[in-house]
Amino acid sequence: MSTKTTTRPPDTRAVRRRVSLADRIALRVGMSLIIWSRRTRRVRPVIDHGTLLQLERERQQRENDLLLQAALMRAWR
Repeated sequence: MSTKTTTRPPDTRAVRRRVSLADRIALRVGMSLIIWSRRTRRVRPVIDHGTLLQLERERQQRENDLLLQAALMRAWR
């Protein structure tokens, strides 16, 4: 394997393309939004106990339905 690519310095004569002003502004705004969103603390919404129990019952019902459907498909085969 040739080592020319690893020992050769980078080509400084390469054509440098200018980045448009709109792209630079978009990049700066995007990075600012990412940094801001990571710095802000998210407050978790308060879920009352009744809603939590209802969500758990619905999840359990869906799981039971899927298990029943799988068992019926197995028996049908």
